[in-house]
Amino acid sequence: MAKSPSEQHREVTNALAVLSERVDNLRELVRDLQSSRDKQTDDLHVMRRELDVLEERLDSYLKRVEVWSGRLWTLVIVLVGAVLSLASGLIVTLARK
Repeated sequence: MAKSPSEQHREVTNALAVLSERVDNLRELVRDLQSSRDKQTDDLHVMRRELDVLEERLDSYLKRVEVWSGRLWTLVIVLVGAVLSLASGLIVTLARK
């Protein structure tokens, strides 16, 4: 049995309402996804800035370590020289007795 034009119109109207609701839901989903993507992009920028700061701090720390390492080796050499000088003085003093 064929449907009447009013039944067909009602079915088409219902189908359009369902499709319109789906489109609205998809638009909302797209907005949510775009918002999430924007937040992740912002978070990524923040992490990159933090990484840049950490890299600068690491470079500064490594430079300080190099300076202190050089100073430490200088101190070690001076101390070894002082010990050798004292040892030679003791040897000379003991040899004279």
